[in-house]
Amino acid sequence: MIENNVEIDAVEARELIQSCFAELSHRVDQNGPFVPTSDYPDLEILEQEALAKERVNDLQRQIISWNFGSDISKLASENLSKRGIQIEGLSQQDRLKLLYGFAIALEEHQHYFLHRLQNPLGTFQPQNSVFDNLEPPAQSQKFFSTPVVIPTGPTVAQAVIDYLDAKEKSWVTKTHRARVWQLGYLVEFLGNGKRITDVVPADIREFRKKLTELRAKHGQGKSLGFFEKLTDNENARIKNKTARLIYEPTQAFFRWAKFDEGLIANNPAEDVKWIIEKTPKGIKSRRPYTKDELLTLFSCPLFTGCKSKDRRFLEGEHIFKDAKYWIPVLGYYTGARLGELVQLHVNDVNLDCEIPYLDLNEKQGLDDKKHIKTNAGIRQIPLHPDVLHLGFADFVAQRKKWNCSSRRLFSEIKFGSDGQASTEFSKFFARFLDKIGLTDSSLTFHSFRHGAEDAFRNALQPQYVIDAIMGHCDGKVSSLYGDGSSLDVNSKAVNALALPLFLPNLWCNDCKGGDQCPCN
Repeated sequence: MIENNVEIDAVEARELIQSCFAELSHRVDQNGPFVPTSDYPDLEILEQEALAKERVNDLQRQIISWNFGSDISKLASENLSKRGIQIEGLSQQDRLKLLYGFAIALEEHQHYFLHRLQNPLGTFQPQNSVFDNLEPPAQSQKFFSTPVVIPTGPTVAQAVIDYLDAKEKSWVTKTHRARVWQLGYLVEFLGNGKRITDVVPADIREFRKKLTELRAKHGQGKSLGFFEKLTDNENARIKNKTARLIYEPTQAFFRWAKFDEGLIANNPAEDVKWIIEKTPKGIKSRRPYTKDELLTLFSCPLFTGCKSKDRRFLEGEHIFKDAKYWIPVLGYYTGARLGELVQLHVNDVNLDCEIPYLDLNEKQGLDDKKHIKTNAGIRQIPLHPDVLHLGFADFVAQRKKWNCSSRRLFSEIKFGSDGQASTEFSKFFARFLDKIGLTDSSLTFHSFRHGAEDAFRNALQPQYVIDAIMGHCDGKVSSLYGDGSSLDVNSKAVNALALPLFLPNLWCNDCKGGDQCPCN
């Protein structure tokens, strides 16, 4: 079909498509071999294979129907522009023929990824004859008939690398890794050769629009490019708030480029604000658990008796008081953030004193780094008597004797691929809520924090005391003076919590007593 193109002869058209495939293949090689990061490498590889095959099937449907998506149009436009050709200037028939060619280049790219997934060093044999005996294409004089202007200044890609290097020491590992792929989307959208001085507000507006078209599971398609992760199905897209979180680093990057480095005279993202979708009145993205929801949560087999350690959703006679038991309990009674609890070290729990408390700090131990969100987050949280009544002191004593290389109190919770200890537990807790029927998306582990705030207010505690326990800063100058409310005052506030449920009472009434009673 390409050989019949009257605007670009067969040799030039084939060279154009081959060059595109060569560049896509080079990206696969640049990324290096796929290295699984979880405890299930076989499943990770199977997932990557499935995603690539799904993409191949999608491209084949587009090729058969001659109905090509926006990612293919964007790829064609970029490649043609490099050679001084505007795709809008072609006839509809010729444009379709070229889109066909770029579609088969993308399809072959997925075949190449699948091949490299299994054999990083093996010789690849293209499935489409267009790519047989592929060699670096020679430059055609027709494509470069206009004078070449040598650009000045760094590309966006290079500036992003410099930005990431400059900020790495001030960011935690999770933030740095997130910025790498978030700004990677920007670089891919603008093109590797785009100079930072050439970026205009129209580019940023279009990038903002494309972010809202990302598929919900865009992070799973590691073999896919940015434009391949877009979807026309509005129901399958990411939420507006999620897209905004991806966009905000772009604004921060251009601020740095202008005010810190002087790379640009005008910030193209300065006036391109995020368009926030209005949430219906009375609806919150996060909310506390109701009393009935707490009954459902804390009456499930995980807390009252399960089949085995690996089958905690099935009723049985065993109660395993480990991380999966204690972290929700502590979340309920302290209102602490999940990340603060999961990263606790054994010596952060102080029980041999008049007022038992958790010491939230950033003191390091072995290789287990800790991170507290804000300065106000460095605090001491008195423990509610119920927590001790449920046997928390015995658990801590056992962990102090535990022959483990980690000093973390909940060492069985492994670090996620983002370097955070809370990542894996967050996934477990989300599955846990779904399993017991609490499927409302506004319910998460953070809902405990919302509930604790309400419980303090309902107990008529002063806001400055609540803030001291919760790790909030009210922004007033007075909060910078002194050490804040004392541990004794905070302890009285914790003991006065107006909670919907008190777990020892719930579990003693529901269990069969004896050795299996959670209060023993």
